[in-house]
Amino acid sequence: MENNIQDNITGFVPEAPTLSSSSMLVKLEIRMATFRKLDKQASEELEVAKRADPNVANVHKKLLGNCKELDAIKKFVGNARNAHYAMTLPWSRGIDLVATKTFFKYKKHMSGLEQEFLKLREKFLSVYEDAVVQAQTTLGDLARLGDYPPLESVKGKFSWEVNFLPLPTGGDFRLDIEKEQADVLREEYDKHYKNLFGGAIGSMMEQLKEYLTNASYRLDYQDHEDKRKFNDTLVSNVTNMIDDILIPLADQDDRLKNLSRELSDTFQGVSPDALREDGVLRRNTKKGVDDVINSIKSLGW
Repeated sequence: MENNIQDNITGFVPEAPTLSSSSMLVKLEIRMATFRKLDKQASEELEVAKRADPNVANVHKKLLGNCKELDAIKKFVGNARNAHYAMTLPWSRGIDLVATKTFFKYKKHMSGLEQEFLKLREKFLSVYEDAVVQAQTTLGDLARLGDYPPLESVKGKFSWEVNFLPLPTGGDFRLDIEKEQADVLREEYDKHYKNLFGGAIGSMMEQLKEYLTNASYRLDYQDHEDKRKFNDTLVSNVTNMIDDILIPLADQDDRLKNLSRELSDTFQGVSPDALREDGVLRRNTKKGVDDVINSIKSLGW
């Protein structure tokens, strides 16, 4: 479910190319029941059986055993969150920053993932009661029927919600205070958001350096040497970050603009298969990658 939350944030006036006009905030909330539970009685029995001190062991039960439908949801949710993180920057308390130029791509992608999540939920609900019965055998003496909620309440334990809201600006104050005091508040407010943005970019740079360092290592071989295997994500991790974050936010910082240009030049027209087959392309790409890594360090990240 997607909501545009604007009612509580008033006076938002876009000022290109400010941060507030080139980005917005997004909160992704995916809830799912894990069907794992601490069994205190079993924990105590284990401690006694092993002659251990009290409160040193915990027995956590997988209430539905190895239910493949539940496992499929868990795996999907992990991948969905990774997709979200790949197109956003961390902001504050579970809220992330998405570039306005990336908004429609993000919204379309996450809407598709939501539909797939709902299908997986329905599939799980269709086998839930049978899985409960099967678990009584799987868990043996650890089984407790009281551990399982009724089917009608399980659906509500799996939900998907995406909320969008504009990024407030320092001029967004509706307080009955003196102008001098308001100016101080605006200055503090702008400083706060500048620090948040700097922290978000710093986190992204750490991830980017990790991608590039891995690429540099994987591409460092000659045709006659043992090839270093790499996945297609060696290229897509970087190009997605260029397209979804760096270029859309380049107007915020000349360093981002220069870095976007340098990365784009390095990976322009480069494909994973070409890197595997073309030694000259591989060497040139590695050199470009190494230059970008040095640029990131020299730019203060």
